[in-house]
Amino acid sequence: MIRYSNELVRKAIHISSAAIPVALYFTPLEISRLVLPWATLVTLAVEMLRLHVPQFRAVFYFAFGRLLREHERFDLLGSTYLLIAALLCIYAFEKDVAVLALSFVIAGDAVAALVGRRFGRIKILDKSLEGSLACFAACLAIARLYPSPEIGWTVSLAGALTATLFELLPIPLDDNVRMSISAGFAMTLIT
Repeated sequence: MIRYSNELVRKAIHISSAAIPVALYFTPLEISRLVLPWATLVTLAVEMLRLHVPQFRAVFYFAFGRLLREHERFDLLGSTYLLIAALLCIYAFEKDVAVLALSFVIAGDAVAALVGRRFGRIKILDKSLEGSLACFAACLAIARLYPSPEIGWTVSLAGALTATLFELLPIPLDDNVRMSISAGFAMTLIT
């Protein structure tokens, strides 16, 4: 089980990945669609080394092992799934929807984990009500702050609610992917 102090470091790294939707927001979509696949391929290459080359794995675990969840020792890292989610979002959705869906994941997932681990008392589907409410509040805050006249309040509210629901549900797909894709589809269906 990962310690709370390690979870703080993990979520600080997760929050720093806000650079992805920020870069997507300020970069033309064509450039994002050129750069992000290469970044994802490089990350997947590092993952293959980590998972299949013992010497590389030893160095990686020495540096980052305390931050890994147990399932990440034998599977892709959450950060790799986030890059995959970003790649899927920029090809599947309009730019504003992709940016907002990824922002929901970054803010909502981090807040849900920190609040849930620290203050969670009421269990729902192996998570906590407190963490889920914090996730929804963070997603709503992102929705209200997002500067897009194309995405109205109803659309962003649906995305925030969907992201929160898919963070809570025990679906075996990584939450970085399931939250972003589900929120993106919900917002796309409503627009």
